[in-house]
Amino acid sequence: MKDKYENIKDKTMGEQNALPSFNMSKYDKPKEKKDDNAKRSRSKWKFSLKGFAVAILLIIILMTGLFTFKFINFNASVLIWRTNVTRGSDDVNNKSIRYSSFKNGLMRISNDGVTFIDEYGLVRWTISYNMKEPIYEENDGHFFIADKNSYYFYIFNEEGLLGSNTTTYPIVKISAADGGIIYILQSDEDYNYINVYRSNGNPIDILIKTNLSEDGMPIDISTSKSGEQLAVCNVCLSDIDIYTKATYYNFSDTGKNANSKRIVKEFVTEFEDKFLARVNFFDDKNSCLIYDGGVKYVSTADESNPKIIADISFDDEIRSISYNRKYLAMVFEDNKLRIFNESGNLLCDKQIDFDYENFYISDNYIIFLYENRVMIYDVRGRMIFDKEVRGQLQYVAKKKSLIFTELLIGLTDGVECLRFY
Repeated sequence: MKDKYENIKDKTMGEQNALPSFNMSKYDKPKEKKDDNAKRSRSKWKFSLKGFAVAILLIIILMTGLFTFKFINFNASVLIWRTNVTRGSDDVNNKSIRYSSFKNGLMRISNDGVTFIDEYGLVRWTISYNMKEPIYEENDGHFFIADKNSYYFYIFNEEGLLGSNTTTYPIVKISAADGGIIYILQSDEDYNYINVYRSNGNPIDILIKTNLSEDGMPIDISTSKSGEQLAVCNVCLSDIDIYTKATYYNFSDTGKNANSKRIVKEFVTEFEDKFLARVNFFDDKNSCLIYDGGVKYVSTADESNPKIIADISFDDEIRSISYNRKYLAMVFEDNKLRIFNESGNLLCDKQIDFDYENFYISDNYIIFLYENRVMIYDVRGRMIFDKEVRGQLQYVAKKKSLIFTELLIGLTDGVECLRFY
């Protein structure tokens, strides 16, 4: 650009000096220089445009290749690594061994301890405990384990134990928010309690206390992503009937200004002839209420006034349910698989033609397990994997990778990583 402006300056000065004699020959050479510069500029532009087009074409070819590679029917596999973990599995057929995805690796949960195996097959740590029935949940880089119908809970991250504590009453349910915040539903003979704890196990000054005759009995809870909102599914008893309702609490300034109980909304008449069984917060603005015969989607965009924005009813009975922070997936008695996003939009309505023993959402994938067979769908209902694996299969997770298709296989006696070609 500097050369261009220098040429213009030279030309202008030349014109000023030549005007008295009108000698136009003086301008021939600068004009040729301008034409040469224009030609060079056009040549550079054509070269840049051509290079840009080639780069875009290469990116499209690469992405198409990766996409095709991800969805081909694999005929070969190779074992990348295997990690033997026998803790808590004296009997290799012990079905109490469970797994959960965590930090692109797996958590192996048993009655006497938990082990974290990372994405490279390394045992990062093992923590011992003694539980009768571990219940667990993962969120925001934290992993929570509690002993159902007992009093102990633990909070972990990828480095190990962050905190633990004991509750006053037996634990019924847990729900985790960002930052290692955990809501714990407890129950005794007369009352139910919901307490909140930090990632170090210390309690937060929040307590919800209810009883069956006045408030109902909580059977499910779910906290929002931030932890400032809580949805509770209650079974209630009146003089003549038993009914269910959904209660929304808010623990920010919005709830403080609402009332002493911090209740911002109750949905009661909406479930007059229905049984509400599950509740799930997807994020801070979207949640769903699952009942016999359908699902209601609730928006808390206005935290002071949650509203039902969609009511989806089903003719067939629900057979299996799984959900996470992004999706709700259901299998019906007619073997229809339906998948919805956090706003209630239908992503998949697909007939499946196989039986299964286990069904769950893992990140953006729907996974079915039957004996040693693994079937994986994406959220649009496209089958991307259908193979049999060896060993006592307990759990499968698709490992995050931009290049390879790899599965983490949770077995009763260890973990394997398989790469497919």
